[in-house]
Amino acid sequence: MYLILGTGQYENTRQIHQPSLRIVLLGFRLSGKSSTGNTILGKDVFELCFMSKCERRQGEVTGRQITVVTTPSWDCVRGLNDAPEFLKQETVLSVSLCHPGPHAVLLLIRLDVSFTSEYRQHVEGYLSLFSGAIWSHTLVLFTCGDWLGDTTIEQHIESEGEHLKRLVEKCGNRYHVLNNTNSTDDTQVTELLDKIEEMVTGNRGCHYEMDRKRLEETQERRMKEEERAKERLMKVEKQSQHLQSLKRKSPPLSEFRVVLLGYRCAGKSSSGNTILGREEFDLKRRTAQCVKRQGEVAGRQVTVVDTPGFWLKHTVKDTPELTKQEIVLSVSLCPPGPHAVLLVIRVDLAITEDKQGKLQESLDFLSESVWSHTMVLFTCGDWLGDTTIEQYIESEGALQSLIEKCGNRYHVLNNENRGDDTQVTQLLEKIEEIVEGNRGHHFEMDRKRLEETQEKRQKEDERAKERLMKVEKQRQHLQSLKSKSPPLSEFRVVLLGNRYAGKSSSGNTILGREEFDLKRRTAQCVKRQGEVAGRQVTVVEAPGWWSKFNLKDTPELTKQEIVLSVSLCPPGPHAVLLVIRVDKAITEDKRGILQEHLEFLSESVWSHTMVLFTYGDWLGDTTIEQHIESEGALQSLIEKCGNRYHVLNNENRGDDTQVTQLLEKIEEIVEGNRGHHFEMDRKRLEETQEKRQKEDERAKERLMKVEKQRQHLQSLKSKSPPLSEFRVVLLGNRYAGKSSSGNTILGREEFDLKRRTAQCVKRQGEVAGRQVTVVEAPGWWSKFNLKDTPELTKQEIVLSVSLCPPGPHAVLLVIRVDEAITEDERGKLQGHLEFLGESVWSHTVVLFTYGDWLGDITIEQHIESEGALQSLVEKCGNRYHVLNNLNNTDDQLQRKNIEEHLRLAGEELWSHTMVLFTYGDWLGDTTIEQYIESEGESLHWLIQKCGHRYHVLNNKNKGDDSQVTELLQKIEEMVCLCFIVK
Repeated sequence: MYLILGTGQYENTRQIHQPSLRIVLLGFRLSGKSSTGNTILGKDVFELCFMSKCERRQGEVTGRQITVVTTPSWDCVRGLNDAPEFLKQETVLSVSLCHPGPHAVLLLIRLDVSFTSEYRQHVEGYLSLFSGAIWSHTLVLFTCGDWLGDTTIEQHIESEGEHLKRLVEKCGNRYHVLNNTNSTDDTQVTELLDKIEEMVTGNRGCHYEMDRKRLEETQERRMKEEERAKERLMKVEKQSQHLQSLKRKSPPLSEFRVVLLGYRCAGKSSSGNTILGREEFDLKRRTAQCVKRQGEVAGRQVTVVDTPGFWLKHTVKDTPELTKQEIVLSVSLCPPGPHAVLLVIRVDLAITEDKQGKLQESLDFLSESVWSHTMVLFTCGDWLGDTTIEQYIESEGALQSLIEKCGNRYHVLNNENRGDDTQVTQLLEKIEEIVEGNRGHHFEMDRKRLEETQEKRQKEDERAKERLMKVEKQRQHLQSLKSKSPPLSEFRVVLLGNRYAGKSSSGNTILGREEFDLKRRTAQCVKRQGEVAGRQVTVVEAPGWWSKFNLKDTPELTKQEIVLSVSLCPPGPHAVLLVIRVDKAITEDKRGILQEHLEFLSESVWSHTMVLFTYGDWLGDTTIEQHIESEGALQSLIEKCGNRYHVLNNENRGDDTQVTQLLEKIEEIVEGNRGHHFEMDRKRLEETQEKRQKEDERAKERLMKVEKQRQHLQSLKSKSPPLSEFRVVLLGNRYAGKSSSGNTILGREEFDLKRRTAQCVKRQGEVAGRQVTVVEAPGWWSKFNLKDTPELTKQEIVLSVSLCPPGPHAVLLVIRVDEAITEDERGKLQGHLEFLGESVWSHTVVLFTYGDWLGDITIEQHIESEGALQSLVEKCGNRYHVLNNLNNTDDQLQRKNIEEHLRLAGEELWSHTMVLFTYGDWLGDTTIEQYIESEGESLHWLIQKCGHRYHVLNNKNKGDDSQVTELLQKIEEMVCLCFIVK
């Protein structure tokens, strides 16, 4: 028997060795799995190179038979959702290589790399491929042990902060350090094996067992994929033989003309260099305009055109006009047209249905006929290892249709191994086959469209020069006026813009140091000061709004913060910088949203406003004037700002000139306003401050009320036996975050986030030692009345309560915290809930999602700022909770829909309903009570209908178990009212 101590040290109370130990090694790339396997087995049996498949090796160590299985590496930048299916399968199948299952799963973490929240989320994501029981068989194995020096591993864990500590705690405080550079030190291995034996004893001698059904399904799927891969290879070879026979009857091509298309960071420039056999394309900067390079390869002239990459998460309409123009113009750079268009895709990145659709849309932008000239060029070929490209294609479902669109034409490049000339000569052979398949023809762009694009570009370039001349003339005039005035001794600046525009990064660039936190949303205004170029600079960052939300959909707290931002730099800002990303298209709709958010301050703000473009590296050799002229809707916004704009590259903070030039332009704004700063209407500012003060007071009162109520229920609960199980129903409109919340509650990916829940889904699992059943009901469109909602959806809402017999302990009413709750929406939520019965409120908790939106704001502040939300929370008995997830936005008109939908199950369901607030990270330090109060009467009413029951979940922070245990406690408190839906 062994005693496991919390410090990671172990006491051996009885030395009985296991005759054999089976070990699986998991971890990120370069974490040292192969080296660790060699160190454990005492010999070099694993090759120190990238593997795409699991490998098993065995040997005798200190009298025990040891089996070690190494697994393919995870990507530390991208999480489980972006991981190729093949990698996920291999991770699952690893346990089958040490039958009947591993005694230990060693999670390898490098000591010389900081362990961030992203790392922890990625680790937990990959471990979720197994069952929840995996954690009781997992030990954290720290590699690069020599990096510690005289520092103890305990000191390192404490210094790394909460994320590493949480991971170690999740592994039962089991950890060990290996120094693979000192493999002669046998004690580090024997101690590791002793700790593994102690873990086995702690698990009552049991090894980890994968769910048999899941394992068999994965094995069966892999077998079918391998069969299809062989069929695909045979089909491609047959197709190639046919084209080769035709090719022999034609003279060989004397030249090759190739266009490279693809998303950012796909490897286009690297591929161009590999094809030409030398460094022709610049890898250090983005390709913003098409680049043409030529050379002789295998005795023939080759022309390669590299095009600007697009963001894979952006649709064509969100891609800047200049980038779209460059894609069209690319074919004109290799006249009369390219023999092949190579669609460049990384082989180490999952291709989802969504990504496949965006790639297809980008190719279709050229023309439908482009597909007969297109080949998929896979990069990062070293990632495949011994896996064939056909196996990879068959494992990635969405990729197959893309390959079919390209006529089953594909090739793999390993740009890390340019010495292998065969990969290029084979590519050229395949391009010749494309030409042969097109009867000797190259791809031709529609001449009219090409000429129109060229003409449009020419006119834009002319207008860009005119704009630049106009701006320079305007600036010269202001500079002459400025020379007659004393220079500003200080600058006061407010940063405004939508989420992810780059406000925090810009603030840091302006001040020349890390003053604004880039890792969390700014939910309340943040003021920072510093000396720049010998002058005092004050920068105020206001919270961002969603780029697709109109002002009326923006939460009240955010609107208040926009108004209050100007009061943080008294007597007022010299300039309001409207921050806009230069790498995203500005549509007429987005322009209108930006304009109405600015005018929320006042119409006079425009004379003090400058557009600050971020992501300046995206421009490359393109001037900002060319970008402005290509984006139609952007031009009127620039005109509203009096032709004032500036570009920042926040990736290049060493360039001080971009900041000094910005300050010069701000001085010119002040001069243009005759030395005046922007002033907010005093009455409106005081009213907003007074309103905020009252909301904060009510938020504190709400929190006290909730805590008192919970203390009373806790005292009642202490007299009752604890619940052995929890039964929960999730209700809400579409895109509220129900599926994500279900996954957070259960601690693993049980609900599918990629498709709509059309029928109720029931999932179960063990949480905090108790059985939890979660039922997700289909969401309804927030703009549809009950009569417009399909009968099937209404039936499913009623049937949801029957899926957790004898009835749910709690109904979680899921509400996004990043959207305003109007009186109309509150009514819809109430109506939907009462569709199950009036008594449902006493069993309801409001679950707020999108918790990251809150930032430093408490959920209570949010509730108090949203007037309509307050009554909703009160209806739920002041029960609410915040979760954070990343679901898409939904529409505003929720109230009438929810009003009618929940009528189906009867009024009594309210006693079983709790409002569950999701997107809890949105709150930050704001209490949920403050949020409820700010949302106004409608939300108050809904909370009241739920008997003041509400809860906040942050689905983005699934490692925080306390939010789930607190939710379960609130459900227990609700059950104390002894009602079950009949």
